[in-house]
Amino acid sequence: MFQNPVYAAIVALTVFEAAMISEIVRSGLQSIDRGQMEAARSSGLTYTQALWYIILPQALRRMVPPMVSQFISLLKDTSLATVIVLAEMMHNAQIIAGKNANWAVPILAMAAIVYFVVNFVLSIVARRLEARYV
Repeated sequence: MFQNPVYAAIVALTVFEAAMISEIVRSGLQSIDRGQMEAARSSGLTYTQALWYIILPQALRRMVPPMVSQFISLLKDTSLATVIVLAEMMHNAQIIAGKNANWAVPILAMAAIVYFVVNFVLSIVARRLEARYV
């Protein structure tokens, strides 16, 4: 079905992440007290309005930290794509390091720096989003 490993990796990671994100959203919505919906409905709001204006803003505050954490995890999980012969950054670094031992430390250090910078930036974004919604 998927002749290209890139498509297979995208589909596999999308299905996995969809399940994880949907669980984060579900738990975020369920964490809001049922009385909030009852109060919104009793004040004349429709179900959709109550969800949009009352429930979702509160749930979003609780969903942001695990959501960003899941995206950071996704970044790290892309290395699992090597299993289906999709060469990602760390795999390519190991191939280059294997061809010339003199390049092993610089190449692997560069890969580590790139992973660190991307994860660090994502964690800063997470902190800012969390501070904004809390």
